[in-house]
Amino acid sequence: MNENSNTATLSAAPLIEEYTTRNAPDGILEVSPVPGQAYLHYSIRAPFYLSIAYNRNGLPNNIDSYFSISPCGKPFYQNNLVPSPDTATGNSPLHRHDYFEFLIVLKGEIIQRIEDKEYLYTAGSCCLINRNIIHTERYIGKCTVLFLALSNDFVKELIDAKKVSLFSEEDAPHKNAVFRFMEENIRTDEQKDYLDFFPTFQNTQSAQILHDFGDKLIRTLLFPSLGSTYLLKGCICQIFAYLGSPEQYHMVPVNLHSSADFLLFLRIRSLLNDTDGRMTRTELERVLHYSGNYLNTIVKRYTGICLFDYGMTFTLEKAKVLLETTTLSVSAIAEQLKFSNRTHFYKHFKEKYGVTPQEYRRGLSHAN
Repeated sequence: MNENSNTATLSAAPLIEEYTTRNAPDGILEVSPVPGQAYLHYSIRAPFYLSIAYNRNGLPNNIDSYFSISPCGKPFYQNNLVPSPDTATGNSPLHRHDYFEFLIVLKGEIIQRIEDKEYLYTAGSCCLINRNIIHTERYIGKCTVLFLALSNDFVKELIDAKKVSLFSEEDAPHKNAVFRFMEENIRTDEQKDYLDFFPTFQNTQSAQILHDFGDKLIRTLLFPSLGSTYLLKGCICQIFAYLGSPEQYHMVPVNLHSSADFLLFLRIRSLLNDTDGRMTRTELERVLHYSGNYLNTIVKRYTGICLFDYGMTFTLEKAKVLLETTTLSVSAIAEQLKFSNRTHFYKHFKEKYGVTPQEYRRGLSHAN
């Protein structure tokens, strides 16, 4: 999966057949127009289908290399793709599909257009699209994007694996929110929602870990042996477990009524919660890839206060928890939460709660 052509995974040239089209001749992926509609319909004739799109040259709306593989048919790799007129200057066609699709950004960033809204996805972030949403990806620069398509039947097999599992921890549908989302969507053809994933502030290795999961899937698919089916299913379940871990990822269910700005606000809120409000505007700019002024505008729109004051609400809430649950001194709490001095801490705390930290703690003692 590394972009270098001499990597172990993609160096098995004899095993990778080059095509001039992305529609595999054995019909694993079928693309067809929808009568009377301005979008395409994608179908897979395999349990699941993995593909990787590369934009190495940085040209917008362009894929210059593409790789795909499934348990059925032969692998497909094409390098040095020439930009076509319909992708060199605009979006790739809108489409929907009859399977669940994980979009995983391994490097760079892309724009995901979902129905009539656009969302920015950066390295380490993911999106799980259900079968009813019309969407497309817009490549805005250098990037590597992994797509994992899962058929309904394959998802059902993963869910039903509980019947033969050896450990209670494998009760995935009841314990894992990713499985619950897919199970619920399988039961209806009406829902139009998706899951948005972005790493917690503490998770600095998300893109590399997702890369390693993808590499493991590809190696198993390229060189199958006894037990490979179990390895593939196990790896996919491990991806779900990783993305469903609150310590590693924020997972936000999104419906089509939500605005792109509101999703960005949820990401800001989650990151401030991760850092007890002590994430600077510059750090937010770096992680979210938006200007500080725009982030401040979004926060003010949904809270009525500026970004700094909104961050301070998380800091003071954490201070209150520490006063309630620890024996740390007020000075130690002020230092831990990065207040410049004790006086500064006292001022903000009293403005928020009407009492000083010492008075708040004494009130707790009297209440007990």
